Amino acid sequence: MRTVTGQRTLTVSWRMRVLHVSAEVAPYSKTGGLGDVAAALPAALVRLGVEVVVVSPWYHGLGGDVEPLWIGDIDVVTGEETVTVGVGTLEENGVRYVFVGHPDFRRGALYGYADDVERFVRFARVVPAVAKRVDFVPDLVHAHDWHAALLPAILEHAPLLPLGFAGLASVLTIHNVQFQGIGELDDVLRLAGLPQGLSRSYLAHDGRANLLRAGVGFADLVTTVSPTYARELTDGAHGFGLDDTFRHVGPKLVGILNGIDTEVWNPATDPFLAAPYDVGDPSGKEACRRAVRDELGLDHHGPLLGVVSRFADQKGIDIVLAAIPALLEMGWRVALLGTGDAGLEAAAAAAASADPERVAAHLAHDEGLAHRLYAGSDALAVPSRFEPCGLSQMIAQRYGTLPIARETGGLRDTIVHAEDGYLFGPADTGAFVQACALAYSAFATPRWTSLRHAAMVLDRGWQTSAQAYLARYRGLMGVSS
Repeated sequence: MRTVTGQRTLTVSWRMRVLHVSAEVAPYSKTGGLGDVAAALPAALVRLGVEVVVVSPWYHGLGGDVEPLWIGDIDVVTGEETVTVGVGTLEENGVRYVFVGHPDFRRGALYGYADDVERFVRFARVVPAVAKRVDFVPDLVHAHDWHAALLPAILEHAPLLPLGFAGLASVLTIHNVQFQGIGELDDVLRLAGLPQGLSRSYLAHDGRANLLRAGVGFADLVTTVSPTYARELTDGAHGFGLDDTFRHVGPKLVGILNGIDTEVWNPATDPFLAAPYDVGDPSGKEACRRAVRDELGLDHHGPLLGVVSRFADQKGIDIVLAAIPALLEMGWRVALLGTGDAGLEAAAAAAASADPERVAAHLAHDEGLAHRLYAGSDALAVPSRFEPCGLSQMIAQRYGTLPIARETGGLRDTIVHAEDGYLFGPADTGAFVQACALAYSAFATPRWTSLRHAAMVLDRGWQTSAQAYLARYRGLMGVSS
């Protein structure tokens, strides 16, 4: 940062301090892409010279084989009540993680409870005091998804904030607008210690509190995880009832594409694979192809179409399942990995049981098998009805596995049709099968080798994304680079 005094320019040594707040952060807690981003983006920002603290709940049974250093309890006065929380810390890759302990989070799962909104309102309200407890007063606060989306309103309107937090600049990143945090207005205002006047603000929507909408309205900057998804949020088909709000905030909404962790997802060093390979020497991919088929009991004929996904309506798993007869007739083999909707799981199991040498279904979370499927498949099906960004298609490309994906959200931004993957339009089985037929026609030809090479050389790391966020941070603070 530079300050000008008379004719003299004085260079001031300064390191930006950013507080990230997320309901999950890998590997300590994770249900999907949010946990990955909340880990990878702060680490990439640290490499750019930013000081970062990540605050997240201290769930029962944190992953990563860690136990944070407990530094004590604090009492946070939120207005009408006092909330007591425990604070624990650890540091990894230059990022300091701070975990908030409370009975709200001593449960078997991260989410899925009737009082989820109340749980995360309490969490957001205590974040400033927790950060102050570890002597971290940031230059700005970056909240992720609905769980932390009340923070911009808290920073602007809540009383009794620690010194240095009132009026801080704020960023909200939306990872999936489908989940908004909808609760009772009076309860949210009371728990957050916010003034009753906010019942007529962005917090209110259709007579109830909507935490995500509050974040969109009160944050100084709203980002989402791909440029196409940012545009999609402003239309009725993708905005999940908030499209008018997104149109209203206008240029405050921007899309910054996610990256992937290129150290974790690297076929040259991946410890889960049967053989290493890279774009310079892809020969090891054949050993990976054979090994995963043997593991799943599949024969060795035709190309393998992999699915690594949550089994949910959003992900279009039903489209793949309905296409299986046509895919098998074409010559594909199909392997599905994931968990979720019970009906989709049952249908996948039935398809595998009916033809076990050509269809496999592993209905569990299996990190090692996910790596092996990315490496051992020839193509990856990503038929999402909507996809804010998507990480699986970028991982697949890095592993030389061509994505066959719907032309939506981040899938559209990361795949060039018939150059490093394949895209299809309508969210229906016919369009998906046509894209698979186009891919099948190129398989085992020099064209396929060229497509695979084009996919593997893409730079999908976090550095470009982190630089884009840092530029936005500086813009909010009026700081030159």
